[in-house]
Amino acid sequence: MQVNQLAQNPYIVQTQAPGSVEQAPSPQAAGAANTDKVSISAQGKQLQASWQSLADGYDVRNISQREMSALSDALYQGGFIGRGEHLVLGAPRSMHANPDTKHDMLGEMQQSFARYSSTMAAEAKQNYQGAIDILQNLASSRHG
Repeated sequence: MQVNQLAQNPYIVQTQAPGSVEQAPSPQAAGAANTDKVSISAQGKQLQASWQSLADGYDVRNISQREMSALSDALYQGGFIGRGEHLVLGAPRSMHANPDTKHDMLGEMQQSFARYSSTMAAEAKQNYQGAIDILQNLASSRHG
């Protein structure tokens, strides 16, 4: 699972206890296999399950503005996105559009970014690109 690096939660990966030293096996040891051991904390597993639930529950290629707002809130409250991405994702695309009409949010955001990024302030560009990255990650994590 990959999430936005700006808002990455520290509980995702736990490799070893602070201050502990792990000795690598000797290369001369007969039949010794070089392996790395990584474990995911209970909180990391919970975050991973939450991410997968969001990816499976929302199709960012066929989503309404009302659903997008709920997804944005869930991503922000879950610690997957920062405030800037939350504002970008939760903002209405049109004041006059039906909030229940489904559309390809990821595709529309990619097109808008390609068209208007040259006129955006650096922070706005970073937030918009971060929001697109999150939507791409959700789309690639989706099972079904």
